[in-house]
Amino acid sequence: MVSDTAFLVKHKSKHAPLAMMAFTNEVAEKIIRPKQTDDYFNGLTMEVPPCLEEEEFNNPHYHSIIGQKLLYVDWQRMYGLQVPCPDGTCKGTLQNDRSNYSKNKTLFPIFHLEGPPSWCVIMTMVCSCCRRRFDSNEGNVLVNLPDYAADAYPVDTQFAFPNFGSHLSRQATEVFSSIMLTYGNGELCSKLLYNTINRSYIRRLKSNYSKAKTLQKKPLPYVEKNGVFIKTFPPLGDTIRDMFDQASSSQSNPWRISDYDRHTREIQSVSCTGGIFAQDHTFEAIKNYQKRTGAKAAWTVGTGTGEIAAVALVPSMKTEDFAHAAKQLLDRPTFKPLVMYSDSTPWSSEPSTVGNSGNTLQLLSLIDY
Repeated sequence: MVSDTAFLVKHKSKHAPLAMMAFTNEVAEKIIRPKQTDDYFNGLTMEVPPCLEEEEFNNPHYHSIIGQKLLYVDWQRMYGLQVPCPDGTCKGTLQNDRSNYSKNKTLFPIFHLEGPPSWCVIMTMVCSCCRRRFDSNEGNVLVNLPDYAADAYPVDTQFAFPNFGSHLSRQATEVFSSIMLTYGNGELCSKLLYNTINRSYIRRLKSNYSKAKTLQKKPLPYVEKNGVFIKTFPPLGDTIRDMFDQASSSQSNPWRISDYDRHTREIQSVSCTGGIFAQDHTFEAIKNYQKRTGAKAAWTVGTGTGEIAAVALVPSMKTEDFAHAAKQLLDRPTFKPLVMYSDSTPWSSEPSTVGNSGNTLQLLSLIDY
């Protein structure tokens, strides 16, 4: 099929490799349409199987996709599930309409740390009551499925965005979460995904040519990496940061509270009754923020238990810039400290003085000891 000029022209603008499009075409015609998915799919997934070594050697296109995964995300066909409408006020169920492959002959990529992306045939589903349309792989749909079914789609529900052109696998987001939390380094995450694809291509290239040497035959030219082996590249650093920002505010999880709201409430619940707290400014954390925020420092309050009670980005170290946050902190019914510690040295006894070193006296005046 990859040597067929008509097939090549028809799929030259598709994001998936030509060989994967040919494989998907065979799967759609000979497995999905005759409803024989139970014989070939494990859950939602089917791997491109190996064939005879001689055939692999004589077809570099086929050799390049062996082991890659094709997912058929159809909850009715694969698991017999009636998916409820994600709208909590609607009592309808979602019904299959058509797939991205049946209409436009496109596949949806999932990038991971195991090599080239996996490719998905996803269903567009329509609510029987409100007539709204949803994709079968978006987070609002996945979160309403039983765990045994939702886990078959290898993406966390918080990262299954309906408005992005690709998804990141569960394994990738678990690895990247610690990097993003500490460094906010989306470029490093993007580079890891690129390097994974590059290393996989080199391994396949070496395998193919070493087999030719064993058979003492002249190898056929292997497929090019860019534009053939991989036609859709992983998201860039800015996009990955946007993904994590959106995931932190997403309520597509079983408890329906976003990570942002949960972390905010955890900080707001920190108490200090009859103990000590310390206030200070930190500058290193600001390196992880975009300059357009205008922040020069982060004003922080830590309690004797090691918990953070308040954080505020401030444009300067002047007390007036964090006074509102300090007032809100002291209004908490469970925040009644006896001692405050600060390493700022007061240089003026005037409470109205605003400067880099007068924080202690002004905060003491605000607290009204």
